[in-house]
Amino acid sequence: MSSFSRSAQQWATFARSWFLIDARMQPPGKIAVMCSVRLQGKHKPIYHSLTVDLYR
Repeated sequence: MSSFSRSAQQWATFARSWFLIDARMQPPGKIAVMCSVRLQGKHKPIYHSLTVDLYR
């Protein structure tokens, strides 16, 4: 892996991003779960459940 692609991958991992969620015709529970996963950062490859507890 070249250093350029490694730095691009690292930038994409730590970058902040916006999500537009279209909840039309979706069950509220599924939308709530999807939103909470995104807000907690669980969709990122660097997420680990033990590191989250350190900041509470």
